[in-house]
Amino acid sequence: MSLANSLIITPLDGGDGAYAYDFAGSIDAHSGTVLDNLSTLPENTRISLDFRQVERVNSMGLSLLLKLFEQWERRGIRVEVSNLNRMVGMLFKITGLGRFVKGGEAAAAQAAKPQVELVSSVQTPAQPVRPPPGEAPPSHHGRLSFIASMQTGAQLSGWYLLNTYLQRRLQHAIHLEQLPAGHDITHENVDLLFAKPFEACAMISRRDYIPLLKPVGEADEVVIVMRSDDARALPGLAAPQVVTASQGSFVYLLGRFLCDENGLDSATFQYSFAGNEIKALQMLLKGQADLLFMLKKTYYGLSGLTRKSTRVVDESDTQLAFHLFCIHNRVAELREPLVKTLTDMSVDEQGKGVLKDIQIEGWCAPEEGDVRMLLEIFQRYSQAS
Repeated sequence: MSLANSLIITPLDGGDGAYAYDFAGSIDAHSGTVLDNLSTLPENTRISLDFRQVERVNSMGLSLLLKLFEQWERRGIRVEVSNLNRMVGMLFKITGLGRFVKGGEAAAAQAAKPQVELVSSVQTPAQPVRPPPGEAPPSHHGRLSFIASMQTGAQLSGWYLLNTYLQRRLQHAIHLEQLPAGHDITHENVDLLFAKPFEACAMISRRDYIPLLKPVGEADEVVIVMRSDDARALPGLAAPQVVTASQGSFVYLLGRFLCDENGLDSATFQYSFAGNEIKALQMLLKGQADLLFMLKKTYYGLSGLTRKSTRVVDESDTQLAFHLFCIHNRVAELREPLVKTLTDMSVDEQGKGVLKDIQIEGWCAPEEGDVRMLLEIFQRYSQAS
């Protein structure tokens, strides 16, 4: 196993009875067994972790670290993490783990009250939201309803092909409804749903949806874009005008944290929310904004001519959030056949063609810790939580 996909923990001399360890490699779903070796350390002691050689921490790795650190806290163990690289350090701040970073008093204050807030139009109900009285909910006894929140506009025809593919494989009528770009899907009452990270979180935590699958090898990342004729550097910009699609999105959250990591104060920015990413891009090109926060996949899917008019000044590589394919609990008996149909697409000739059209390599089940961490981040920053 190479360093890039393994975690190696080496004991160091902590001095004064403290414990110290050097972490090297990647912290992910495969790191649980290695981290478990540290769970039995003596109570009421100090632990120092050097992350100098940690290359990557994904959402499952963050979930495992949070579980371990909270277990240590309950046993009176003080933990301090040092030498995080830029992206790992940002992830610690986003997830509230910043309080464990050496010299992280400011991060600890942020953990108590996040500075970045998301707007969510979904109000937290005492029980899952139901259709109004007299309105029958969508039911698998009739036609299933399906909404897909696309990653790029070029996927549109592919989603209709996927809908037809699912109907034939599941032997079930399914109606795919494509809503206008920027429409808030968290008010919708459908059977099947492919949603952006925070849309999916709202539907899972408040609307009784079950997360099934995510696209293979994909995570939602952000690019920060300026016009190519704007020679200013990102660090040092004073109160810039920023445009992005939506305030209730992971792209908005991640863009703000990236700016903060560049020494800016994103709380002083002036924000415009265009409703969708293409409109946001147009506002940037018309000079109505200085910066654009955009989904990385969307940006690199633009034509070369369009990209030539812009330049990327920063981009994320967090592996933290992802679109999710979900099913409503009322049709949960279709869960297994739906999962099998979608995961088998990558070995079926017709399915491969549909996957190419929706620009997805394939489908896989997210780790439980992946979804749990995503939900924790959503609840942490959503005003409605």
